[in-house]
Amino acid sequence: MNILIKTALALTMASALPLVGAQAQEARLGYVPVEDHPVGQAVNRFADLVEEKTEGRVEVSTYAGGVLGNEPQTQSMLSGGTLELMVGPTSNLVGAVPEFGIFDLPFFFADFDAVDAVMDGRVGDELFSRLEDKAGIVGLAYWDNGFRHMTNAVRPIETVEDMAGIKIRVIPNPLFIKTFEAVGANPVPLPYPELYNALESGTVDAQETPVGLTYSDKFYEVTDYLTLTGHVYSPYVLLASKSWFDSLSDQDRELVLEAAAETEAYQRGLSRDAADNIANNLLVQEGLEVTTLPAEEQQKLSQMVAPVIEEFADSIGRDLIDQAREDMAAGN
Repeated sequence: MNILIKTALALTMASALPLVGAQAQEARLGYVPVEDHPVGQAVNRFADLVEEKTEGRVEVSTYAGGVLGNEPQTQSMLSGGTLELMVGPTSNLVGAVPEFGIFDLPFFFADFDAVDAVMDGRVGDELFSRLEDKAGIVGLAYWDNGFRHMTNAVRPIETVEDMAGIKIRVIPNPLFIKTFEAVGANPVPLPYPELYNALESGTVDAQETPVGLTYSDKFYEVTDYLTLTGHVYSPYVLLASKSWFDSLSDQDRELVLEAAAETEAYQRGLSRDAADNIANNLLVQEGLEVTTLPAEEQQKLSQMVAPVIEEFADSIGRDLIDQAREDMAAGN
């Protein structure tokens, strides 16, 4: 009897101890910006936190610069369960969940407080819920991508009329296309990794991204004029394949979410602290002529794109848009 008791105790103690040499669960995380970009820095922080919090049970390998594919490709891989993690802009999620188009509405968000009220409130939660149901993707965190601005190689943009006929690369997204058609430009939808070469070859004259990407991806080498329009705010999102996420233990799922939440604040801070310095100093040093669009021209643009907002209100959801406006008002 004593032998049986001792054997049972030994087995119980052994089961409570971690398995020495047990293989870690590996996950690949792909993203398009370069490693020095705030996204890259935050990706590395997230990977370290996951490994630390799970005590090595989950290891995240990171892949910058689109080496695993462009964002539509990695998103498809995520849905299909052939990639575990990615970071990309919400604009690419619109095909799966049209309601994410709320972040593409031109001149909808006045400032970062308004943005955060929506991302961190009921609308942000609802969008992640729909993403999981419709696309098999788990939203882990909303990251900052900054307000979008224009650079071009043709002329300074000081009035709405200056945009006429300029060939501008846009995200392959109907709302972006309609927005730039409404202001008289010629939108050309292209995947992001093709953008630099398209500018260099003259396939397009202009691009519109947050200033962090303009700097990190060296668009100042192939364009001459930056116009601070702040026309759209499209966040980045940290995403997981639902099939991979569900394969984790309950404890490790919670720890991955905890790491994502901690990295969220870190990434937003990095991105926003860098934006003003990049626009006002670094891009000027690299030779870009910087123009802030006058308030009256901003107002003209806002009026010109108002029909676009109305056109897409039903596909995004009028209730969701109203909820976002309530959250923004409450946040202020």
